[in-house]
Amino acid sequence: MMRIIAVILMLLMLVSSAQAKTDEEKAAEKEAKILNKQMKKMSKAYKIENAAKILQWAEEGDIQAQCILAYAYSTGQRFKKDKYMAIRWHNKAAEQNSSFANNFIPIEYKGQKVELSKLLGLAAYYSHDGKYVKQNFDDSVRWASLGAKELDFKSMAYIGSAYYTGRGLMQDYKEAIRYLKLADEEPLALELLSDAYAKGNGVKQDGVKSKFYADYLKLVKNPKIYKDELVVFRKNRKIVESR
Repeated sequence: MMRIIAVILMLLMLVSSAQAKTDEEKAAEKEAKILNKQMKKMSKAYKIENAAKILQWAEEGDIQAQCILAYAYSTGQRFKKDKYMAIRWHNKAAEQNSSFANNFIPIEYKGQKVELSKLLGLAAYYSHDGKYVKQNFDDSVRWASLGAKELDFKSMAYIGSAYYTGRGLMQDYKEAIRYLKLADEEPLALELLSDAYAKGNGVKQDGVKSKFYADYLKLVKNPKIYKDELVVFRKNRKIVESR
């Protein structure tokens, strides 16, 4: 109960100190809404384009593309369901790294049909952190770019990270913030937003906002423990970001 009260008090501080939006901020907000609508319409076309790229990369020997293609054929996503083709591509990936081929889909996704766009973000994560595959920030961006076009949150976070750190893309704090805020509750995005407000990277330095995102990150990492607090943060995030 005390935690909830503390959260509410912090949010009240943010709201009370909020200033009226400038014409520039209103215009930027309107532009962001228009852009979001356009991206949703275009995401369908991108899915077809991305499927062709995944197939091309798989044929060129990219193990992550082979794993994704195997899953696509096994679930009938973007390709006609085909057990033979699913096994074929899985085996090709296993020839390179059997452990990776068998564990590409994380245990938390086992037993459920995973949207293919999520696997693009997952591939970006593996390349970024060097898990199963050699760490390669360019590869991370390559996969995240596909996923971001399909509005995958994890992909948005890794594109934002690339802009923020300059690893994989030319450093651009403003562009980083745009992607990080589109990444919903991805832990990496919240972590970098907290850092950005603490240091004034791409945004006006704001210790209260920095703490908000740092606290938000803790809640997201333990959603079952902080269920009530998360509800409060989710309802008030727009107020915080518009301040």
